[in-house]
Amino acid sequence: MSDGTLISPRTRREFQEHLVGFVVREIHGYFKDEGFKPGEDDPNVSGERRSLVASYYNGIDWHSPGQVRRVLNAYENILFDTSPEYRQKLIDCLRRDGYTVDDGCRIGGDPNATATDLPVGALSDPSVIREHLARINDSMDRDPAAAISGAKALIESTTKLVLEELQCEYDARADIPELVKLAQKALMLHPSQIAPTAKGSESIKRILSNLSQLAIGVAELRNEYGSDHGRPAATVGLGYRQVHLAVGSATVYCRLLLETLEDPKAPWRTRSGKAETRG
Repeated sequence: MSDGTLISPRTRREFQEHLVGFVVREIHGYFKDEGFKPGEDDPNVSGERRSLVASYYNGIDWHSPGQVRRVLNAYENILFDTSPEYRQKLIDCLRRDGYTVDDGCRIGGDPNATATDLPVGALSDPSVIREHLARINDSMDRDPAAAISGAKALIESTTKLVLEELQCEYDARADIPELVKLAQKALMLHPSQIAPTAKGSESIKRILSNLSQLAIGVAELRNEYGSDHGRPAATVGLGYRQVHLAVGSATVYCRLLLETLEDPKAPWRTRSGKAETRG
C-alpha cells in the first residue's frame, strides 16, 4: 500500500462502514475471535458501531503480517455473512490491495510478503518457475508448511533447468546438495573454481559456499516443516520467520543461478565444452 500498511485505508474504511449494519455483539465477535481487543476510542468517529470498529482498528499494527493475517481472517467471516450484492464491493477493495478471494470467501496473498519474481529470460520454458512462485505466493500467509515445501521445490527445479539449458547430465533422482554442486560448477560458481589470484577471491569463495549452504538449508528445513511428508503429529513452531527465511533464501539462491545463466559476460560462457557457444 502507498502508506506502507498491508491493508489500505480505503479497504479498512469500506469494512468499517459495512459493519455499521451489524449488531454490536457480532462486531465484537469478529475481532475477539481473532484475539483482538479494543484500543483507544477515536474522538473523530461518530456512531456506536463505527466507533467500535475504529477502537479495534486502533489496537492493530497494520504493518505486522501476523496481525494483518488475523484481520483478514475476521474479514473472511464478515464476507461470508454478507449478502452477495454488497460482498463484491468488499472483494474488489481487497483485490485492489493485491489479495485474492476465492468462492468460499477465503482471502489469500500478501502484497508485501510475496516471493520475488525471478529472471527467467534465459530459460527455454520458465513455466515451472512461475508455477512454483505462484504457489509460494499463494501459501506464504495461509499455509507456511506448503510455502517452505515450495521453496525447496523452486531450488530443485531451478538447478535442474540450469543443467538442462547448459546440456549437462544429471541424475533425475539426485538430492539438493548434489544438484546445487552440479549447477554451480556448470555456471562456474563453485568455490573451487575461483582463481586464487582473483581480487577478493577468499571473500567470493566464502559467499558462494554460504549460498550453497542456504539452498541446502532450505531443503533441510523442508524436511522438518514441509507439507510433503505424512506426519504422526501436527507441525508446531512454524511461523512467519521460518517461512520468510526459507523463501528469501531460496529466491536469493535461484536469482544468482538465473542471472548468471543469462549474463552474456558470465565466466561459464568461455569455458570449454558445449555451453561456450550459447548466447
